Amino acid sequence: MADLNAPDDLNADALLKHIRHLSVTIGPRRPASAAERAAAAYVQETIRQINPRWETNSQPFRSVDGLRYRLVPLATLAGLSLLLGLRRHRQTQVVTGLLCTGLSVISRDAFLARPMVWETWVPRGESQNVIVRIPPRRRAQRRVVFLAHLDSGVHRLSTNPRLARHLPYTLGGITLMALVGGVLSVLAGKKGRWRGLRGMIGISALGSAGLAIADESGPEVSGAIGNASGVAVLLGLAHTLARHPLEHTEVVLAFTGSGTATSTGADMLATAYGEAWRDALWVVVANVGAGELCWVTRHGISPYAYYYPHPDAVRVMERVADARPDLGLMGKPMLSLDEVALLRDRDLRAVALMGYDRVTGLIPHWAQVSDTIHAIAPETVERAAHACWTTARVLDESDIWSSEL
Repeated sequence: MADLNAPDDLNADALLKHIRHLSVTIGPRRPASAAERAAAAYVQETIRQINPRWETNSQPFRSVDGLRYRLVPLATLAGLSLLLGLRRHRQTQVVTGLLCTGLSVISRDAFLARPMVWETWVPRGESQNVIVRIPPRRRAQRRVVFLAHLDSGVHRLSTNPRLARHLPYTLGGITLMALVGGVLSVLAGKKGRWRGLRGMIGISALGSAGLAIADESGPEVSGAIGNASGVAVLLGLAHTLARHPLEHTEVVLAFTGSGTATSTGADMLATAYGEAWRDALWVVVANVGAGELCWVTRHGISPYAYYYPHPDAVRVMERVADARPDLGLMGKPMLSLDEVALLRDRDLRAVALMGYDRVTGLIPHWAQVSDTIHAIAPETVERAAHACWTTARVLDESDIWSSEL
């Protein structure tokens, strides 16, 4: 079983240096921005200083900078189709009703971080992944991929602790409104039944589009917790592996871009390497800068779009919790929309390590301007680094899904 004594490279002081550079020196790192690219350059330079012989690749891609590009068209189209369906022309009612019903189905994909067809025409900026492959001492028989996104988002009204707990109902309401409105339009008939209700639903859908825009119009956040903490943990792990390489397990550190927008970096990573690394354990490290630690047992911000970690990955995390009971690691459902969604879409063995507030059960300072270096709990970051190190050791010392790589 894994050694309880973690190397000194995982101490809080060393990790805080990385968090301070990312969240203070560089500052807010909006997806596809120059600051996000500066964070990627910082990671590459740090890795070169640790071990210049490691294989380090940059994976450039283009990405939108916010989720509004998915939600606003959905809500707008739903609202307009419902209002157009108020006409008593039977064919118009059926066409607009079916369109709205279809949009309610598509909305589930949006809440699972899946791309929408219209994003091809949306303006995109330059983003990138930084991928570091750390070989073991001997022949590689297993692989573990740790992911942490480089970017930070904007202050959101919807993730205020007093409002966030209602997200499943408000976002679920958008899907439900589109479905109900679409069905009523189809059944309205020449008499135009339920005209007032259908009109109210249509106006509400248009209002939801406006709220989605307003939700991403806040100031940029420093992102010390989300997700400079995750990047720092991976860099601390790199320092440790330079001195204490694993025996039979290759460790991949993936620093992804556009995580707070649409998880595009994780999508690009899985597209390029998912098939080749199908037997790997994938661990998303996010928001581990404060609170308690958990592996997430159920993700999602809409009740119609929950997603779950791979059972094999959960078993590894349970072994980690047994090996290090001092970490206080446990399984917990979380309100989140993260990279695990796209990894699980490809049936990869993915799980997320996250922090949560003991009182609210939410991600601490989730997309709030209060997410600064002053909100960091050093002991939580250190425990997260120890959890990742122990995860790698547990996988290295076990015989689960061993294969030739």
